Amino acid sequence: MMIDALSPERVSVQRHGTTARPSHQSIHFFDCSKLAPEPWANGGGTTRTVALQSADDHAIDWRISIATLNGASKFSLFPGLDRTLLLLDEGAVDLHSQDGASVARPGQPVQFSGDLLMWASMSVQPVNVLNVMTRRGAYQAAVSVATHSLRVTPASTHIVLCVAGEWRVGSSLLNSVSLQPMTGIWFEGRREEIDLHAVGLGARLVSIAIAGVER
Repeated sequence: MMIDALSPERVSVQRHGTTARPSHQSIHFFDCSKLAPEPWANGGGTTRTVALQSADDHAIDWRISIATLNGASKFSLFPGLDRTLLLLDEGAVDLHSQDGASVARPGQPVQFSGDLLMWASMSVQPVNVLNVMTRRGAYQAAVSVATHSLRVTPASTHIVLCVAGEWRVGSSLLNSVSLQPMTGIWFEGRREEIDLHAVGLGARLVSIAIAGVER
């Protein structure tokens, strides 16, 4: 449906599971359970694209996806992209590269270069990880995890994803919107403040802000 914004422009409010590029100003609701799985670039696993912007030559400007890791996994190479990985489930994932090793834990984003040969190992059941990629020198991403209520002013592209519990969302356009686990909202070109209220104990929400790099 279409609703009037505070500015003369109109805002498209979508409620479906696709990841089509929204209009200049939009609020896009998504449910990760309805996103189609896709094979990794190297065929070593599966992922679900939450949001994506690509250039005219189809090169990735930025991409947000959720990948499933099932045992030892060799990551695809993405030269020229910066990556942030965030473990969404409980446990830990050991990350390895020629530059050393690190551990991904819930609530602790790990950053690395898409130019690196990376692989992951773990000793428990399959887990889901958030994967954020941005074109180096053109875009940058800020990924954070909230466990308490907060207010944010969206970046030019801003995505919030409920990981656990329930979150109530309110703004000048949204009233009494509730997010359940693995559902979220993609704000594009919006600047009004957004209130995010955690409901109950154990609530967890991921905020992903993507902005162009000034040159």
